[in-house]
Amino acid sequence: MFKSNSLHILIQALSKSEKRHFRLYAKRNFGDKKVKFLDLFDCFDKQVEYDSAKIRARFSDTSVSALANLKSHLYEQLLVSLRLLKHNDASIRIHELLSFANVLYSKGLYLQSLEQLKRARVFASVTQDDISLYAIVEMERKLELFFVTESGENRALEIVEMNEHLRTNLLVRDSWANVALILYEYYLKYGHVKNELQFKKATTLFEEKIKNIAKGDSSVQGKIYYHMSYTWYYFITQNFARCYRHAREWIELLESNKVLLNRDPIFYLKGIHNTLSALYYSNKPRQFGELFHRFNTFIDDNLTNFDVSTRILAEVYQHLAKLNYLFLKGAFRGNDQFIVELNKWTNENKAYLDQNRVQVFHYKIACLYFGTDDFKNCILYLNKVIHDGVKEKYLRQDVQCFSRILNLVAHYELGNDELVEYQLKSVYRYLIKFGDLQKVQKEIILFIRKTVHFQRSEMIHHFIELKEKLTTIVEDPYERRPLLYLDLIGWLTSRIKGVSVESIIQFRQKDR
Repeated sequence: MFKSNSLHILIQALSKSEKRHFRLYAKRNFGDKKVKFLDLFDCFDKQVEYDSAKIRARFSDTSVSALANLKSHLYEQLLVSLRLLKHNDASIRIHELLSFANVLYSKGLYLQSLEQLKRARVFASVTQDDISLYAIVEMERKLELFFVTESGENRALEIVEMNEHLRTNLLVRDSWANVALILYEYYLKYGHVKNELQFKKATTLFEEKIKNIAKGDSSVQGKIYYHMSYTWYYFITQNFARCYRHAREWIELLESNKVLLNRDPIFYLKGIHNTLSALYYSNKPRQFGELFHRFNTFIDDNLTNFDVSTRILAEVYQHLAKLNYLFLKGAFRGNDQFIVELNKWTNENKAYLDQNRVQVFHYKIACLYFGTDDFKNCILYLNKVIHDGVKEKYLRQDVQCFSRILNLVAHYELGNDELVEYQLKSVYRYLIKFGDLQKVQKEIILFIRKTVHFQRSEMIHHFIELKEKLTTIVEDPYERRPLLYLDLIGWLTSRIKGVSVESIIQFRQKDR
């Protein structure tokens, strides 16, 4: 069934020039007479928020089924208009030429069909679009098999060699792309490995998927997916040094291949994002800052050439990197304007953002407020994360679990003793349910349960005791994972010394 909300989102996403082009397209193709789907377009265009009742009232003389068909027709005409407007886009142009070749073939005009395929092949070769090139060669082979085209000597051998070369490259490329996708889904669901059992599970999954992939040379795209797969594997298993090396190789491949970089900048943006993530978790503020500057320069230089999807992705990664850089520098204060702008941007682009990224923004903003001892605002944003987790079962479990831990600590800091006592059991059950009750979390819960009613002025030696325990525990690399989400050692040190978390982190980072 067609979703009206999808139509509304598409229309709201159109630029002024795209809307103007659609109106001209509709009048040119359907005459100056009143076009009903154009009236429907105008109704949707005027609605900032979708209101089905108003649409239904405006078309009260139209049956429900007829209105549904009209919406579907409008949606298709919008897509046709956009395709015509963007006909110079290489991928669209290639598919257009392939369509022309098929039409000419069906008319029995084989030589003219080959001419269109030859033009499409040039576009596909220049843009290194191997998938389209494979489809073009497939049709050329079909024409040569069944018809006398007089294409010249050795034409059959040329097609066969091209087909075999492309098939081999695409097989390797697709195999690595599939591995990368499976690992990415694994991370979104489980986050970083928590113990040796999970490490073995992730490693077995990875090794099982790569064991039958052909070794040897592959296309640049195949090499990118290869490094992407290893980046995700080492990221999941917390080997951030190797993660960084593969992510660097990934972006360097694109920097040395301007054709692919210009054709698919999202690969480059994703590569830099993952490189920055590896530097963040490796606690390398200087290197992070240098790459973040290059990242911002690349976006500034290319933003006008980005389509909407690429722009949104670039800005998502930009905001995440800005938040991570603030944490690395210990710059928790003075970010009110940035938070206002980030919330505004998130609200303006909510139609394009998945809930996983929104909850990560909210969690990181909560951590910023925690670092300034603004526990009320910290809890406000954590509640957004927790509320979304109740509604959406597929949100990242790691962020959901640590939001509950941080929420517990924030209420503890505010002295909400009764609420803390109530939450202790529910948080404990939640962590047990999702297998996220590591030694660090256990110690935090035991500490809060034990000291919830103590006077804060009498807590120093308890903070010292907990810090010593956690410092010993996190010598185990798997037990270090909680510190990736919340600097508990920094928090405890600040309470012991009677200074802000911000000053503790800034002192720790000054020589890095």
